[in-house]
Amino acid sequence: MNKKSLLYIFIVFNLFGFFKANATHIVGGELNYKYLGSNNYEIRLTVYRDCYVGVPPFDDPAYVGIFNSSNQLLQTLTMPFRGLDTLPPTINDPCTIPPLDFCYEVTTYIDTVNLPPLTGGYQISYQRCCRNVNILNIVNPSCIGATYYATIPGPEVVAVNSNPVIKFWPPPFICVNKPWSFDDSAIDYDGDSLVYELFMPYDGLTPDCPIVTSPVPSPAVTSCPNTVASCPPVPVSPPFNTIVWQTPYSTANMLGGVPMQINSSTGLVTATPNTQGYFVIGIKVKEYRNGVFLSETRRDFQLIVKPCPMVVVAAAQAPQAICGTTNVSFINNSTGSSGLSFNWYFGDTSTNADTSHVVAPSYNYPGTGSYSVTLVAYVSNKPLCNDTVSTVVSISNGFKASFSYTPVSCSENIINFSGFVQNPPNTTPVWTWNFGDGTTSNLQNPNHVYNTGGNFQITLITEIPNSVDCIDTISAQTISVLAHSELYIPNTFTPNGDGHNDVFKVRGPYYAEFYFAVYNRWGELMFETTDPTMGWDGNFKGKPSDPGVFGYYMKAKCGDQAAEVFRKGNVTLIR
Repeated sequence: MNKKSLLYIFIVFNLFGFFKANATHIVGGELNYKYLGSNNYEIRLTVYRDCYVGVPPFDDPAYVGIFNSSNQLLQTLTMPFRGLDTLPPTINDPCTIPPLDFCYEVTTYIDTVNLPPLTGGYQISYQRCCRNVNILNIVNPSCIGATYYATIPGPEVVAVNSNPVIKFWPPPFICVNKPWSFDDSAIDYDGDSLVYELFMPYDGLTPDCPIVTSPVPSPAVTSCPNTVASCPPVPVSPPFNTIVWQTPYSTANMLGGVPMQINSSTGLVTATPNTQGYFVIGIKVKEYRNGVFLSETRRDFQLIVKPCPMVVVAAAQAPQAICGTTNVSFINNSTGSSGLSFNWYFGDTSTNADTSHVVAPSYNYPGTGSYSVTLVAYVSNKPLCNDTVSTVVSISNGFKASFSYTPVSCSENIINFSGFVQNPPNTTPVWTWNFGDGTTSNLQNPNHVYNTGGNFQITLITEIPNSVDCIDTISAQTISVLAHSELYIPNTFTPNGDGHNDVFKVRGPYYAEFYFAVYNRWGELMFETTDPTMGWDGNFKGKPSDPGVFGYYMKAKCGDQAAEVFRKGNVTLIR
């Protein structure tokens, strides 16, 4: 095999592998033509590429096809690469810091061609593959190419024409959740009337044959459905397919959020995107002369929607509440450019001296109450980029909590608990209950079921999050719970202080209505109560009663609709 054959195989092999691994860099383009006289036209092809996601060079040369109105290829322009520029990371907002983690480059191919008048005019196109795999708004983006297309009207429409040229390079990125506007207006060398629209971009070449090149390689193996049997040796003829929008995107809503729109008269594009990512957009400029449509310029471009940090972001942190002190310390979490300065306003209406320029100041308030605190962060050389944040400080006297509990009438040991606290204004306490049986709750007013009887110590911790000294712990209350809820009244008791059977009381459910009384043998009232948890300790008027037999009477109800329960009998006091 001679050296020439070996060189040919080497070139084809490397082109094949190069296309397969690095064909995802195309991000936009447009085609323009300008009439120079004597049937000569200057053709300008502008192509944009991503420097980070796929890094092959621009086509050199780029093959541009010229077709008649019947879609027949008349000639192929071989347009040499002339160098490139990088799109600057700028944004039309002086208070936003442009992100730098991206890179777009642009090149313009220029050639001159003689095209004599032709009925039906000419069609010009350049095709390429592929788009960025991360694009969100089109279906199967890694398998989709792009076509940049223009038409020259025939002499039956107009004798001479140049299509509109969009004045400014597109921005490579816009900011998520921020209103965006961009001047996509164009100039027209013939002074024709221009109308602006959004359009659905065209598909292009396939991943298995991503460019028109010579020598012509065999198709690469890909997983894309739109493969071809052989790679095209010349530009592909019109008509061209369009991309397919990924739901929920459409021509009327290419970015999501507040839909992108274009002013039909001025070319001003506006949008407020709400999703980060890569998006394809299409801008069309149509030209009319004396009301007759001539041609249009289409810009197909990939926008990156990114978060954009602000030059100044004010952020202040203060305790949600302060208890028992009037001195408050503030934390400054502001971010932005170097040279940040600060104005604090502490909301003390009793004086005009409630200000500070310290980064993280403290302030001693005159008393309890709520105070509105404002922080203004700014950079002196960008006065329009100030940012302001406000917070409220609540100051109160000591923080004191309490609770109560009520058994649920005739229930199976259900206890209702209620927490109380006089918390500072505009604050919400956090409640932590421990019911003494291994269970807890974070409700202010929980209910709890005890599965066994016994004595249980209740602990309640109440606090204001992010506060100073706004916390109280109560753990001194003990409640007694019966092992069962059946009604039982003993017939003897021994109030001798040994801790066993010292009190004569009713054992049973907790009654909503309750009356219990004890009498001596002469009918004298020795004890009475309406609290079902209370009982007689054997004393009368502060002195121990003599042993003997006493009578009792009980009347109770579980609720308003329940039947009354009556009991009476005798009990023997033994000492």
